[in-house]
Amino acid sequence: MIKKTPATISRPEHGNPDRQLESSLHFTNKVCGANYYALETTAFKGNARTRITACGLGFLFHEDKKTHQIRFSLPKPYLANGLTIRFKTSSWQSLKYVAIGFNCAEGYQHVKLANVAINQWIDFSIGHGDLVFGIQNDWQPTADLMVSQVKIFFKGQPLPEGSELEIEEIVCWKERITPEWLGVLDHTERQPHNKTPRLPAALTDKLHSYFEKCFTHSERQIQAYLTQGNCPLYGEVSLAWPAHKKLPEDLHATGTYRFSWHALHPASMLMVYARNHEDIAAVFSAREFIGNWLEHSYFTHDADKKYAWYDHGTAERMLAFILMWDMGAQYNFDRRFMSRLRSAMFRHAQLLASEAFYASHQLTRYHNHAWFQDTALLAAALAMPELPCAQNWACRAQVRLEDQLDNLIIRDNGYAIFIENSIGYHQGVQRLITFAGELTLLNDKNSSIPDIARELVQFSELLKYPDNRTPAQGDTFRKANPTSASGAFAPYNNNSVDILSKAGYAVIKSNHQKHAYMLCLFATSLCQTHKHEDNLSLTLYMEGIEWLIDPSFNSHEYKKPLETFLRSAWAHNNVVIKGAHYSIEPGLAQLTGALENSAFHMHGSHSAYHGHVVSRSIEGTLDVLDFRITDTVTGDGTSEAFTLFHCGDGVVVTPIEQGVQLSHPHAQCSLNILSSNSFTVISGWHESADLNAMAGLGFMQAQATTVVAFRIPPPGCSTFHITASSNRLTS
Repeated sequence: MIKKTPATISRPEHGNPDRQLESSLHFTNKVCGANYYALETTAFKGNARTRITACGLGFLFHEDKKTHQIRFSLPKPYLANGLTIRFKTSSWQSLKYVAIGFNCAEGYQHVKLANVAINQWIDFSIGHGDLVFGIQNDWQPTADLMVSQVKIFFKGQPLPEGSELEIEEIVCWKERITPEWLGVLDHTERQPHNKTPRLPAALTDKLHSYFEKCFTHSERQIQAYLTQGNCPLYGEVSLAWPAHKKLPEDLHATGTYRFSWHALHPASMLMVYARNHEDIAAVFSAREFIGNWLEHSYFTHDADKKYAWYDHGTAERMLAFILMWDMGAQYNFDRRFMSRLRSAMFRHAQLLASEAFYASHQLTRYHNHAWFQDTALLAAALAMPELPCAQNWACRAQVRLEDQLDNLIIRDNGYAIFIENSIGYHQGVQRLITFAGELTLLNDKNSSIPDIARELVQFSELLKYPDNRTPAQGDTFRKANPTSASGAFAPYNNNSVDILSKAGYAVIKSNHQKHAYMLCLFATSLCQTHKHEDNLSLTLYMEGIEWLIDPSFNSHEYKKPLETFLRSAWAHNNVVIKGAHYSIEPGLAQLTGALENSAFHMHGSHSAYHGHVVSRSIEGTLDVLDFRITDTVTGDGTSEAFTLFHCGDGVVVTPIEQGVQLSHPHAQCSLNILSSNSFTVISGWHESADLNAMAGLGFMQAQATTVVAFRIPPPGCSTFHITASSNRLTS
């Protein structure tokens, strides 16, 4: 996928608006006063070729080495505790990180930028009092240092023609670690007795609405906490928490629990509950959660550093802080608590703004975790507009988020689709981008974010069954088929065929007699994130039943046997080639299709199997559920290949002449899958076998299903005819 160049983040008027500088030295070709010096090529050393540019100096790295550096010597040693560099780097063949910092008697004091922006001007600042400096340097105390050099270190491989770093300005400075203006609250005559003013209702309303959508079952969870002491966590989880224990039981069982704990999800759920029920007990329970977290994980260094400072969790914690600040103002919390909370809010916002923390736990800059960071940073700017850095934070958040959406959202035929191969994550980021769009409107700046948010919702509606479930594509939790008669669903008012070739989705919505049915075909191949081995897999829904299913996933512990299976081609309704390596690299699948009168046809192909090309064509009519699938495999003719049909829970598979019939106790119709190929029917889990039939449900929940495996004979072409009938099989 071609990455687009984003708009430039506007430079703050005073360079470092989030800092109170006591002294500074500026090195730039735009000399404009005392303590300003020219950038001289003679002051730099390293393994780069230097040139003068329109903005400053350029450094070309071209040696076939894995590490590269430049060192800038100051005219004389300078007592400093921070550094600002305005720079731009071009593309590299591979780049693990860029390190930026000081050389001094104590060694190389630096931080690493794991996902540095490419071909963009960056104003990067790092202070020894910054959270990101402490996180990356194991919280080692660092006093003001007498520095002699600025060093920029690259770990990576330049392009064969060379990769360039441009520098426009270097500023060494000494700051007051806690700015004087941070402790000044905006008291006015309208706020008597030094009462802290509340946040704008428009902001807190959006925050509460966002969290209500994130935690749809929090009412039950919070009641369990208030009455039984069970700790509420993400994913409808409530962990036992004995009163004599500091932490809930099983908190460290999975990373998801630890993430949710440090994201302060319990406090967020409590605050939503408190607002909805005007429950003062929930207010002070939320305050206790946040106060304890500040004491044990902010003012004290938490041993669980990864999840205490996880990129996504830190962003969600920022939102919890904002809600707590408003509640503190509402209930006139004591000055000490509010001062400690304000300090944490400021430092968290500064951390979220830092390029050294941006998507810091991910392999790539372009990742949905960065979206959470930008959205939380924008919310922080709106919550603390009196700070001199607020507008810079808001601008940085909006520009970075628009860049993220340009690279991770495909706009196709009126829909916006998240490229990360998962409708579950699509719906999650849709909720987030809707929230971000609302914040953007509150910030009163022009942006494409609200339009994209609307188109994301439109795609979610497209991929939704009549009973509001969706196919569990990619890393998506699945809702089970009903265990009792669910009642009739109205037929579709209009038939539709949507072929989204750029995004890799085809969706057929029509009616068989008076029963709505929906057929989906997936060929998503834009990135690897949350991708399963599911090219050209299909799902089929009719009459309230998901007959042919995507198996969902169990957890992010991908190396476990069940988790490995659920992500594999063996778990999907597609062609599987035994023993062949399957790649989820981007760009390996294609999909086209069209509607002519009432007849539709779709054709897809993929080269994910090494040495093979798999193609699938589907042709049918919108008048009834009646379509033909043609699967073709080219390549090594000695490999065993199968077409799999994974049936939904409750679906009964009965062999018939030339195929199988599928029935369900709560459906009036049955389905026939007809083929001349030999087949095998398997139910449940057989750990030593390739062929299994399991489906994930919620987090770490799974159940047995049934799969029909048709053998594809040489030369590798098979046809399947799928029809629906209102007459069930009788014995």
